[in-house]
Amino acid sequence: MNKKHNPSLVKLIALLADGQYHDGTTIGEALQMTRSAVWKAIKKLQQCHINIISVKSKGYLLAEPLILLDMHELRKKVQRKDVDIHLFESIDSTNNYLRGLRNMEKISVCIAEQQTNGRGRFNRAWYSPFARNIYLSCLYPFKKDISELSGLSLVISLAVIRALKDFGLREKIGVKWPNDIVYDYKKISGNLIEIQAETHGLCHAIIGMGVNVNMLEADGEIMQSWTSMQRVLQEYIDRNAVCASLLNHVFDYLQRFEAQGLKSFVSEWSEVDSLKNKMIALNHAQGVIEGSVQGINEQGHLLLAMQDGKVRAFSSGDTSVVK
Repeated sequence: MNKKHNPSLVKLIALLADGQYHDGTTIGEALQMTRSAVWKAIKKLQQCHINIISVKSKGYLLAEPLILLDMHELRKKVQRKDVDIHLFESIDSTNNYLRGLRNMEKISVCIAEQQTNGRGRFNRAWYSPFARNIYLSCLYPFKKDISELSGLSLVISLAVIRALKDFGLREKIGVKWPNDIVYDYKKISGNLIEIQAETHGLCHAIIGMGVNVNMLEADGEIMQSWTSMQRVLQEYIDRNAVCASLLNHVFDYLQRFEAQGLKSFVSEWSEVDSLKNKMIALNHAQGVIEGSVQGINEQGHLLLAMQDGKVRAFSSGDTSVVK
């Protein structure tokens, strides 16, 4: 069941953010809530694995830094003001929500503290713990034919990298074709794009993005090597700032893509291509093929130099480095 964003939880966490004990009566007076409502809110957060310590006669203590997503902060920091933002406490999937909207002609964004059925490529489950990471999708209408959107996921990957660089992730950041963002060869972000054609050569894309921000443990839920912004930077990150930076760069890159196509991004891709000149195994519809990565073409297809010296282009598949 989808749960709308609860401003009271945001205010409660902001009040507890000073690292001091606060009793239920004082919290209730400050937030205009009953003691019972305060207790229920605390229990809800604890059930979401937020470490709130409760001590009789002292009250409640937030044991570690936490900032919840805040609609006011997001609207203030996102530069485009013609965007509908839908914020949820919990949702099955941000992509699914946008797919069900009636108005597909307006830019809409869905962000959630938690996903209960988040998915990545090949329908793989996307681990989505509460208030740790970013789960964000954007509905973007194009005045283009669906055939002109080849390589869109690559452009989105470059926009995500640009946003992460704003926060200090630079030297070791790269992209693993087609849509994994890696830091020191560990996955930190990915995207999933669904494109639907409409009439008269129009179409729209639902662009799902996940970024590991403040996740330090995954309880065995992630089978591949991963990292997070907090792991790399060794400090807690405000996800409101990351969400806004992501959206600002994504909208900028989408406008460039609409005007110039993928060709204007090929050199930028080459600078952050983590597979460049590496021998990889490509798992795709025709089986597993090995070759040396030679970058991408202007359609966003992966170029592989084969053992016979020929270079072949591939439009889809899963890549892994041959050790």
